[in-house]
Amino acid sequence: MSRMSSGDDRNRMVACRACGNRVPRAARRCPACGVGEPGRDAPEAPVRRAPPRRAGRRRRRVLVAALAVVVVLAAAVVAAVVVWGPPEAPPLERRPEAPARRPDAPREPASPAAEAPPPSRSRGRTDWIFFFKPGDRLVRMGDETPVGYVVRTESAHVFPDGDRGPAYVLWTPAGDERPVDADELERTAKLQ
Repeated sequence: MSRMSSGDDRNRMVACRACGNRVPRAARRCPACGVGEPGRDAPEAPVRRAPPRRAGRRRRRVLVAALAVVVVLAAAVVAAVVVWGPPEAPPLERRPEAPARRPDAPREPASPAAEAPPPSRSRGRTDWIFFFKPGDRLVRMGDETPVGYVVRTESAHVFPDGDRGPAYVLWTPAGDERPVDADELERTAKLQ
């Protein structure tokens, strides 16, 4: 075996005593941490091998593939919105305009047929979905006069005129139970 010359000894790489970075034994300062005389009393630095380049390339490929998938999904969502879009509303039908009334013309009295409530939509139905629930306190929509409390709902109540249909049974302010047509009550009452 041959002995190493002193010049070879000075250029040998050692670990920095502060940070462990590889530096020449004769270096005055560590380029990584800046400590003075980093090679003094330091053991020889182990040889660090660079990680294989495949891992870095593989990581980049995975990131590029993930980004491509995100871009394709975003494009598919945009295309779906553009192609199918929101449904179009049917065109509004125009009602004929009523002739203008002169301001000084006397008002005609309303006919009894005009004041009659529209026919019940609930009579004869068995699939009525009740809006009010038992225990609800109801008042009239126009003047907020108390109507009563909902005691129960009946899906097939027989009314005095012989029709069958859904009804609310109310406990009225007068202190009695009274069945009321479901459609009629839902059009004229509201929750208090």
